[in-house]
Amino acid sequence: MKANRKFSKDEDAVSPVIGVILMVAITVILAAVIAAFVFGMGGNLSTAPPTVSITATSNSATSDVDIIIEHSGGEALKGSEWKLSVVSAGDVPAYAFSLAANDFTVGNQLIITTGETTLDTSSGFNNATYAGQGDLFLLGDKYDVKMVHLPSNSMVLDTVVEIR
Repeated sequence: MKANRKFSKDEDAVSPVIGVILMVAITVILAAVIAAFVFGMGGNLSTAPPTVSITATSNSATSDVDIIIEHSGGEALKGSEWKLSVVSAGDVPAYAFSLAANDFTVGNQLIITTGETTLDTSSGFNNATYAGQGDLFLLGDKYDVKMVHLPSNSMVLDTVVEIR
């Protein structure tokens, strides 16, 4: 019986040792998770996309065959920081880039009058109109309209417009 009493006296030391080991392990794991989160997220920051409301419609109120792109709310798109593509539905986008003077602010309209956009960027979007170099718009045809904010590389408009 005396042998059993010796073992029971040493049991008090087991609990604090395991507790200390668990506390150290939890601290190390917690530090590793926090470090991975902080250092992993810090390197991936980029320009936030603008908050804008832009619509594209066919102007059926007039006899003109055109597409109207309207900035109806949100942040302004600064000139030379956006690009626009208007092509037949299903075609590969062909972007025309805005120039420095082409700020697109709330209430502004961009009227695409002649045809599709092309990669020609020399003319820009003067006087809120763009005369494309592509085929003329045809009544009843559908066109993909895309606008991209360049600093954030985010799509701010992606829609299909049917000419009426």
